[in-house]
Amino acid sequence: MIIGGRYELIEVAGRGGMADVWRGRVRGDSGFVRDVAVKQMHQPLALQPQYVAMFVEEARVGSSLQSPNVAEVHDFVHDRGNYYMVLEWIDGVDLGNWVRWHVSRNEQTRWELVAAVAMGILRGLAAAHERVGADGRPAPIVHRDVSPHNVLLTTRGMVKLIDFGLALAPDRRQELTDPGIVKGKMSYLAPEIVSGGRPVPGSDQFATGSVLWEALVGRKLFDGDTDYEVYCRLRDCMVQPLRPLRPDVPAAFTQIITRALSPGVDNRFPSTREMARQIGTTLKKVQLRKDLHTVLSRSVIDARAALGAPGKVTDTSEATPIAEIMAELTPRIEVPIELIDEKVEKRGLRHYLPFFGRKRG
Repeated sequence: MIIGGRYELIEVAGRGGMADVWRGRVRGDSGFVRDVAVKQMHQPLALQPQYVAMFVEEARVGSSLQSPNVAEVHDFVHDRGNYYMVLEWIDGVDLGNWVRWHVSRNEQTRWELVAAVAMGILRGLAAAHERVGADGRPAPIVHRDVSPHNVLLTTRGMVKLIDFGLALAPDRRQELTDPGIVKGKMSYLAPEIVSGGRPVPGSDQFATGSVLWEALVGRKLFDGDTDYEVYCRLRDCMVQPLRPLRPDVPAAFTQIITRALSPGVDNRFPSTREMARQIGTTLKKVQLRKDLHTVLSRSVIDARAALGAPGKVTDTSEATPIAEIMAELTPRIEVPIELIDEKVEKRGLRHYLPFFGRKRG
């Protein structure tokens, strides 16, 4: 199928909660051919203006960023009622599947490879956080959805941050989030966000710390049987110490991750660029015999071959209804009674949160 008169859709390469990603091809003059990724918005969502606006924002925000660690947005197409975003084609696997591949082999990830991945994520975020608008003024973008599935590892050993669909930009035409709603994957939200605060660049840093902890340990840092349990762990910033679980990781790298996971924004790094710099310093102190890009490349190729290039994303981003903390002597959560486990203590929020009784998959 040809869309926009120039892009050929070949096969579905991945499926997400909001869109499918096709492996595509664009043909130019004199035999020019180039592979591209074409992200197609799900048809039911294409009929809802709010979701279309989010999709357009993702393309606009993504196209404004220039970084080797951010997937490039080439074009945006509206064809026969469908919406498509054309991006650079990336051969590789996402970080989540790369970690699962290690777990399936009963082996731990190499900490130095995780550190290299961290630097790629942080440099991509730095490009977003340090963005400057057309008027020359700072116009920082907060990703809001840093998670393993939004980090791609390429077969060339590069790291690409993707999916700015939930990004918060000061120059967006309208706020696409309803009052009392936060966006992002529940397990990677920062404490200030679940407490009703506005996302800031430091919130992305916290999410990155959570992603790195997970990459080293092989399981989520913040998890539970229900979303309410996850919320409580996030709200109270219950961070399990990393060192006992991975004693092979240098203390300096462990301390960097721990600082990124600080409950308060002011206690984290002043910027993701500074966090990346300190990780780089840690790596320099370790005399590595091989280039990390080469080692990561080989690992990604092996994982991709073993996994059969998996393309379905099950850990989808969510619009999570979390209200502001109420300054009461006896704060409480007001939830339909049939969804409340009698053993669950009702405290922390005052809002209708029906999803808190839902079992997690």
